[in-house]
Amino acid sequence: MKKFKHIKPDNLEVAGSALRDETSCARAVAGGTDLLGTLKDKISPQYPDLLISLANTGLRYIKESPEGIRIGAMATLHDIETSPAVKEKFPLLQQAAHSVAAPQIRHQATIGGNLCQEPRCWYYRYPDNRFDCMRKGGTFCDALTGNNPYHSVFGAAHVCDTPCKTECPNETNIPLYFDMIRQGDLMGAAKVLLEVNPLAAATGRVCPHTCESGCNREKFEKEESVSIRDIERFLGDYILEHAKELVGALPKATGKKIAIAGAGPSGLTAAFYLQKQGHSVTIYDDNEKPGGMLVYGIPAYRLPKDIVAKTAEVLKDMGVQFKQKVKLGKDITLPALQKEYDAVLLGIGAWASVEIGCPGEDTKGVVSGIDFLFQATDKKDIGMGKTVAVIGGGNTAMDSCRTALRLGAEKVYNFYRRTRVEMPADAEEITEAAEEGVDFRYLTAPVEIVKDAKGRVCKIKLQKMKLGEPDESGRRRPEAIQGETETVDVDTVIVAIGQGINAAGLDSIALNKKSEIIADRATYATNMDKVFAAGDAAIGPGTVVESVADARKAAQAIHEYLGGKAAEETCERGKALYFDPECLKESARLKMTIKPADKRNYYEEDVAGVQLEAIQREANRCFNCGCVAVSPSDVAPALIALGAEMITTDRTIPAKEFFRAGIETSTVLEKGELLKEILIHDKAAGNIQLYQKFRTRKTIDFPIAGLASNLSVRDGKIASAKLVFGAAAPVPYELTEVEAFLQGKKPDETVAAKAGELAVKAMLPLAENAFKVRVFRTFIKRIVRLAEKGGS
Repeated sequence: MKKFKHIKPDNLEVAGSALRDETSCARAVAGGTDLLGTLKDKISPQYPDLLISLANTGLRYIKESPEGIRIGAMATLHDIETSPAVKEKFPLLQQAAHSVAAPQIRHQATIGGNLCQEPRCWYYRYPDNRFDCMRKGGTFCDALTGNNPYHSVFGAAHVCDTPCKTECPNETNIPLYFDMIRQGDLMGAAKVLLEVNPLAAATGRVCPHTCESGCNREKFEKEESVSIRDIERFLGDYILEHAKELVGALPKATGKKIAIAGAGPSGLTAAFYLQKQGHSVTIYDDNEKPGGMLVYGIPAYRLPKDIVAKTAEVLKDMGVQFKQKVKLGKDITLPALQKEYDAVLLGIGAWASVEIGCPGEDTKGVVSGIDFLFQATDKKDIGMGKTVAVIGGGNTAMDSCRTALRLGAEKVYNFYRRTRVEMPADAEEITEAAEEGVDFRYLTAPVEIVKDAKGRVCKIKLQKMKLGEPDESGRRRPEAIQGETETVDVDTVIVAIGQGINAAGLDSIALNKKSEIIADRATYATNMDKVFAAGDAAIGPGTVVESVADARKAAQAIHEYLGGKAAEETCERGKALYFDPECLKESARLKMTIKPADKRNYYEEDVAGVQLEAIQREANRCFNCGCVAVSPSDVAPALIALGAEMITTDRTIPAKEFFRAGIETSTVLEKGELLKEILIHDKAAGNIQLYQKFRTRKTIDFPIAGLASNLSVRDGKIASAKLVFGAAAPVPYELTEVEAFLQGKKPDETVAAKAGELAVKAMLPLAENAFKVRVFRTFIKRIVRLAEKGGS
């Protein structure tokens, strides 16, 4: 065991202060029977350097009061099992305490320690912190697919952000809306997604789906990640079809007016959330149609234009005003907007092209990727000829290559100065471009663009490259191979090596060296009063989902600037997330139907949608990535069944709200908050109380399955019932449906059987714990039959 300091304060204030001290890693010691063992095995990611004993805090007592019985958190389990008052009024708690381990343990162990102990899962407790356990901040619950006979039969708990959510720039709560899809609640799933993304139909088609890179399915042989983007696409289309119902009634108008410059992803996103807050939003944009890069930078075969048009219609129906073909700095000025509106958001995107810096790049026939895609969208013929060269390795370059082919080019080269491995474009974009006939020439860089007698490009001279040491991006730096060049005949050169900000009309705005708008990352405010910035113009060229994320946060910042309330973070830690146990079997990833290469064209989407059944099957492949370790406390379900109150140093918490599965915790206690006392009201006592425990040996100190029952039977009928399973779920599991079913029933064999089936119908047994279903069903039938006999 490693060394640590040990203190024994005589009051809770000192103990709490020591626990809150950020300079140390402190742990409270109640009985110590569990904690000392975990220290010996060094199971924690961070070993404590301070142990704080609560033995001298005066919390070892059991008192009768006018309300009921008060039990100090340091009362031992032996104190409780031998207390005449507890045994007389609350035999359920006495039985639960008595069931814990051997007498030697019960003499030492406290009720507070039993309630607050760490999970008993062997992956969690493996010596030297061997496993990357999700319950300790890791990325996966090994018990899902490993050894799980003693684990949850009611699904997993959301104890930390899952890898998919962590990898998503927009922090989309993917597990939550997948959970709703699995249960058939499409409207609920759509609401979850709409809370963070009003452009899901677009991102579901063009997002680079970094979320999938963290999917835990890929950790297993022959498995592929869940197709998250395809599910998002389906749900995004559902949102557009049911937009009025999902948006609902808007709040009372605030009277505040907001101008947004730019109708691209950031402008549309910010407009949605600001209008939804009751503000009046007007969008100014210099293009003919709203959508920005969604319309003019992404080809229709990837993102159909009607998807963007429908999104704009949703905003119009909400009251957002669109003023198209209005150019900032020419048709309207920033000072004018600043004067007329209560706030102005700059979401102008990144429309400027980065030059390649070689002789001849100003030759006729050399065009930027952005301009090329813009003109293609506008159906303007740029006279590209038969042979096209595209410079660059990003998505704009791939879009340019594929668009050129689809618009009639006979030969399209892609020249990239690194190899395919370093290409920043989406892997499927590169693969599909190759399928369509793009000729990839890696490790080549343009050094000169040659023009013919008419002044038009006719050739491109290329330097051959090799890869050197990694640069600041982490990719190997391309280096010229001296004396090795080649020249290729071309009719058009499309330059797609990067994008920048067009700062026209931003004379008074502070810009950085890249001409990006300088905006505070917390408030989104610029140097001009009332003016804010978000999206590519402020964070640099990025993906659609990155712009959505940035604009959503900017909208909230503007709302608060205008006097609105701060956003309330919804915490779902410990929430049960259900899933189909079939997901733990080998399964194939959803394959969307894509047109054969020779059937693809510029104007129609390549990928066909799928039906709900396919989406639900794919959502069922999700591991849920929660923790299936169960609540290890025997007294916890008993206290919930008795309606106890947990009194801490800060608040009073109903017992049923006290337990939560979290990182290295089983309760809702905050850092430095300590459990002081438990109050059980006399009126909570039923005339039939029983604690049933299943275990492999009598001295085991935690339940493999448990049921706390507190029933009131009057005139032969069950007047009330409180039934709580222990070791069935990540937190004690109250059987509210069974309780409601039993109320008013005359207990008999038939009622017992029905109650037993009702208790287990929602169970989701894992590979090795199906035996628990029989155990829990038997427990329920037994307590109902006991009620039939009057408790004897």
